[in-house]
Amino acid sequence: MPKKATGAADLLASVEHAARAAVSAAGPHLVTRRRWGHDWRAGTDLVCLVGRFSSHVGVEFWRGSSLAPDHPMLEGTGKNLRHVKLRTVAEARSAEFASLVRAAVELDGRSEPRRR
Repeated sequence: MPKKATGAADLLASVEHAARAAVSAAGPHLVTRRRWGHDWRAGTDLVCLVGRFSSHVGVEFWRGSSLAPDHPMLEGTGKNLRHVKLRTVAEARSAEFASLVRAAVELDGRSEPRRR
């Protein structure tokens, strides 16, 4: 029988697991690329990364500024990056988050492969 999440750390581990599952469902072809000390999920280019912080799970979107107009849950003002802060499993499993991740994967699929 699975262990129940009892503390904040257990809750965030569950949120992180649900966020990673959403990314895997939207982009089963994505691979892991290590960049700047973090594991990014990538296709043609970097797509997103999932990281656990002390009070939330952050999901960074490499081309988030292109996604922001259609996905108001995105935060940030950088040239390209945008992020989402997930605090509950329900948020990580929400249709809104799934739609955002699918859009990021689709946007990557329309990109030209990067020259390395």
